Amino acid sequence: EIIFIDDGSGDGSYELLRAAAQKDQRIKVIRLSRNFGAYMALLAGLDAATGDCISVIMADLQDPPELILEMVKEWQAGYKIVIASRAKREDAPLDRAFASLFWGFMRRFAMHNLPKDGFDFMLFDKIAADIIRAAREKNSHFMLQVLQTGFTYKEIPYTRRLRKAGKSRWTFSKKLKLFIDSSIAFSFFPVRVISFIGVCTAIAGFLTAVFYIAYRIFFHISIQGWTSIMVAVLVIGGLQMTMLGIIGEYIWRTYDETRKRPPYVVAEKINL
Repeated sequence: EIIFIDDGSGDGSYELLRAAAQKDQRIKVIRLSRNFGAYMALLAGLDAATGDCISVIMADLQDPPELILEMVKEWQAGYKIVIASRAKREDAPLDRAFASLFWGFMRRFAMHNLPKDGFDFMLFDKIAADIIRAAREKNSHFMLQVLQTGFTYKEIPYTRRLRKAGKSRWTFSKKLKLFIDSSIAFSFFPVRVISFIGVCTAIAGFLTAVFYIAYRIFFHISIQGWTSIMVAVLVIGGLQMTMLGIIGEYIWRTYDETRKRPPYVVAEKINL
């Protein structure tokens, strides 16, 4: 089966998919009521999939679909997860830079066994699919969820091609949200940074206080002026607001999970 997810596209994709599905019953289409994001769209496809193994691929033709045949062979050989890892990328320099930053951070602070240049094209067994379906996370990273199941995976290197047609809706704000979601969902690094900064600020404040007291006792010089006080207030206040913002991201995501709202809404199905 081939399952297409129309995640609120603004072009004529859905009409083309409907025409294709009428000619071939193996083609199945799910149209979401609006754009829910890549993670939710993948979850919608996962919920509809019935195969013994499932392959996930983006529809912009940057990843070679023929590689799925090789991935299936590795799955038949016993691997529960098969990853198409990017040996090279033909993307724009800015996209490559963001991808390197993101995957480097996740390799360093979340999962050390991630492919160096990342991935979003993979195949996995229905056992891993069932685990993800049961989790029903809302603010997460689909690919990292698959790896978190713990199964040994096989890498197949390939060259990610340059997008030839269409305009990507993968905006900077969506990339930033993915970075925040992945950092919070799979790494304790943000919380540890808060603790580290708090301790360093406290030590710096204590040492400054000792310095000024010693300066007053031994040199009998009064510390005058509001400049040092304002600098201290602004720096500490800025740190506190930043820390509260990071903690707020955790609290909001916890609240979002407890509301039990549907992760996506299906507007129409074809051949399902």
